[in-house]
Amino acid sequence: MKKKILYLFSDTGGGHRSAATALMRAVEELKGKEAPVQEMVDVFAECSKFLNIFAKLYGPVIKYSPKMWGVLYYWLNDLKKLQAMEKMARPFIEKELAALIQKRKPDVIVSVHPMMNHLTVAALKQINKDIPVITVITDPVSLHAAWVCKDVDMIITATKEARDTAIEYGGHPSKIKMLGFPIDPKFSKKPSDKTNIRKAMNLDPKLFTVLMMGGGEGGGKMYDIIQELDRAGLPLQLIIIAGRNENLKKRLESNVKYFNVPMKVYGFTSEVPEIMSASDLVITKAGPGSITEALARELPIIITSWLPGQEEGNVEYVKKTGVGLICTDYRKIAKTVKGLMQPAAYDRMKKKIKKNSNPKAVFAIARAILASF
Repeated sequence: MKKKILYLFSDTGGGHRSAATALMRAVEELKGKEAPVQEMVDVFAECSKFLNIFAKLYGPVIKYSPKMWGVLYYWLNDLKKLQAMEKMARPFIEKELAALIQKRKPDVIVSVHPMMNHLTVAALKQINKDIPVITVITDPVSLHAAWVCKDVDMIITATKEARDTAIEYGGHPSKIKMLGFPIDPKFSKKPSDKTNIRKAMNLDPKLFTVLMMGGGEGGGKMYDIIQELDRAGLPLQLIIIAGRNENLKKRLESNVKYFNVPMKVYGFTSEVPEIMSASDLVITKAGPGSITEALARELPIIITSWLPGQEEGNVEYVKKTGVGLICTDYRKIAKTVKGLMQPAAYDRMKKKIKKNSNPKAVFAIARAILASF
């Protein structure tokens, strides 16, 4: 009988689902027909309607009140408060999560969400099951204390900074592996010729191409940035991924005729590897997936916004490594882009990116998961 891997996540943002999906694909590539059975479960959606109400608030809160999210993030970044919150949450989910584990019968459980680790360990104790639990931390630099449960079997971090913080929060050094950040295995493959990709996407093959992203929720002042680039009259074209922000997508599509800069607009899409292969530069909020994917495609980055707390470390990482620039004032974005369009500046940054890119990390993590059977 084939072994089974169960991935636990919650759709709070797009990163947790994306990480689980990337790991599943990497396992399939490594093992082929011999790959174990793999399943993903949105735990709050499946096990607790009550807690799922709060999970669904994540998107609106980070979109409309990021400062409030920052206050909450730091207030809860305390072990005693987290223990109290976990104790309050258990009656609403523990029994259902234990039943789910008994029904799915996994041989290993992989958590890609900070709120799943302690709850999963507690559920396993309730049913007296000894199943390995692996935490894959999807905040590559600065991480919340909720990520670290000393009773899991393995904790995987992306950077030394994250590893050190995990130890500070009680993770045993012997359980922590620094393997990188999981992104779609497609990013580990050499992309097709940029000219051909652009032609297939109905883009000008010769124009400097800027990709704009705002995370899964399409956050940030994307429309203002587009207007500013349009007014600057730079020789470039835009690709915009609006994510779940349907209002932004519709607004751009209805007003595209009023812009001089050529643009192509996407909503939430699984074609990011191909889209990045067509691009020369990425303008984005400081989401970990977007940054790691851009580095995998050796694309310079301009960070325009970030979530207080969990994404602040990503900004510092971009600054420290020199793989991108920070521009929080949309009125200065055109000047920043123009500077990076200069060949000398662009090539200098590309060299720094090559030193910090790790597109095959997803396979190292997949191997660690497979070795836990």
